[in-house]
Amino acid sequence: MINLEVRIPDTPGCLIELIKPISNNGGNIFGILHHHDKKINNMIPVNISFELNEELREKKLENIKQELRKSQIQIDNINLGIEQNNFIVILTGHVFDTDVVDTIKRLALKEIKVSELEAKFTEISEVSDVKFKFNFPESFTKEDVITEINKICQEKDLILIRS
Repeated sequence: MINLEVRIPDTPGCLIELIKPISNNGGNIFGILHHHDKKINNMIPVNISFELNEELREKKLENIKQELRKSQIQIDNINLGIEQNNFIVILTGHVFDTDVVDTIKRLALKEIKVSELEAKFTEISEVSDVKFKFNFPESFTKEDVITEINKICQEKDLILIRS
């Protein structure tokens, strides 16, 4: 998995100019985060995750970088990260009222990292649904991680929803 961080002008068609070189070089796009709320000097940060076939990967990535530069898309970072074990769950209940930071820290002590968190709520004391994306080391199975999350859920009276 390749994660590309760029900044593009906030003008129509610029997102297409980001996607074209990846597609032209056989990239399989997994996700795009377009951060309009973080626009600075009419430039919008964008994260795009994609895969390239291992064969000629370096050459194709170099082609992508050259095409992006020609389109005047500023490349901030390219992460060729190693694929990690990860999965997504939803915790429902008084997730914030029972200290979501404590939950995250306790899981981190077990090397279970929260890579993404998404939540909507109106009042801190109301029931909320919080989506977590967890990364965990190779030495763990998904069931090991679920067991650790369930311990916290039982203690804090939260409900774990998993796929």
